[in-house]
Amino acid sequence: MACSDFELATTLASGQVFRWRQEGPAFSGWMGGSFVRILQIDSTLRFQGTSPVSLRRFFSLDLDLKKIAFQMDVDEIVHGAIQRYWGLRLIRQDPWECLASFILSAFNNIPRLTGMLNRLATRFGESGRFPGPEGLGRVSERALRSCGLGFRAPYLRAAALAVARGSVDLVRLRSLEDDALRKDLLAIPGVGEKVAECVMLFAYGRASAFPVDVWIGRAMRTWYFRRGRVTDRQIREFARRHFGPTCGWAQQYLYCLARGSSRPALRGPSHPA
Repeated sequence: MACSDFELATTLASGQVFRWRQEGPAFSGWMGGSFVRILQIDSTLRFQGTSPVSLRRFFSLDLDLKKIAFQMDVDEIVHGAIQRYWGLRLIRQDPWECLASFILSAFNNIPRLTGMLNRLATRFGESGRFPGPEGLGRVSERALRSCGLGFRAPYLRAAALAVARGSVDLVRLRSLEDDALRKDLLAIPGVGEKVAECVMLFAYGRASAFPVDVWIGRAMRTWYFRRGRVTDRQIREFARRHFGPTCGWAQQYLYCLARGSSRPALRGPSHPA
């Protein structure tokens, strides 16, 4: 399948998903309930386990990256990030696994988070699939803590129960406008502003979302506020004004620039932070 303006390795190592790994020149991981293997050769993707339509949607290959870049290319900093990481795409992932992943991301790093998610999939999933909310809702907090979740265990269990019982409808959320979506996500146990923005951006494809984690917070304060004291919310509000409606894409490019590695490789069951 042809894939112009796309870098698979850069996209998978950009902190959006956590259960993909490199196997020689190819990559393997989960797209919802499907296990997929992908190899990129120049501007062509060879893959098993999914359809071209699903693959294009998952990696946002249906969007015009040149047009998005033109919209967000508003200063020298983001311009440099675009040049360095050209081909980075936002991933539209399964809402439940995305929600669970970022609930568990609190005060965490990528290798540890990857280990948590893999243990949950191994112990409570089926054939390596990430366990659904119904399954995790039946798991005790003690059993979740045994997977290394620590203080995050009750939050994940409460979120799973909310989804399983229907008080949170992840499918219905897809139809909401951005402000309403954000409000409903924030009502889910364990979801704060950063997690809500991550789910909006990485599961629901809302380009107006701008997650502020430690890396983005530090970078934005250095690059745009002269190390001044501003809140995460003020950073998000500035980003939406400054980068416009595709500020979420700018966030991902700036995140990679802040981490400072142009094309990090994936090794073993996880990729480096």
